[in-house]
Amino acid sequence: MAPRHVPEANRFSNVTMKWLTREWAFGSLGDDEVRERWQAYEAQRALVLPGLTSGAERLADGINLHDAQVHVFDLRPGEALVLRALIGDLQVGYEFIELTYIDPELRLEPGATIESLRLFDAETEIVYDEIDLEPDGRFVHRVLLWPDGEYEVTFTALTERREAADPRDRR
Repeated sequence: MAPRHVPEANRFSNVTMKWLTREWAFGSLGDDEVRERWQAYEAQRALVLPGLTSGAERLADGINLHDAQVHVFDLRPGEALVLRALIGDLQVGYEFIELTYIDPELRLEPGATIESLRLFDAETEIVYDEIDLEPDGRFVHRVLLWPDGEYEVTFTALTERREAADPRDRR
């Protein structure tokens, strides 16, 4: 599926990971700050977990997107965002996961487009993600990418589908 541009109305200027930032993930911080940020995120996750419903709770406990490779990223504004990614590794095995975010709002960094995230490049992977609640009660899933970029999506419900994959499915 071809990547799509984000309509101008969906751009958001303050997109950023709150806890598990690029600096946190790639060694720019001291050990104490790395530990403090992880503890702060874990505390926030525990705080919001009771409010995560309609499938969003799976992003807090049950879905591991670390090192995931995106194969489909299909935004249908106002309807759904479908993310299909290869997850796993040689130790636990591979599978495709398809996450469908209902009533999504995709938020990118200023000047970014879906194309500029290079989601389908061989080197691009999801490194870390955060799940949180917005002040209006919507869920927000923040995603940090390697080697560059991040996005977040707010949504009202999430569905999940999985199917077996093979190591040869890695790019």
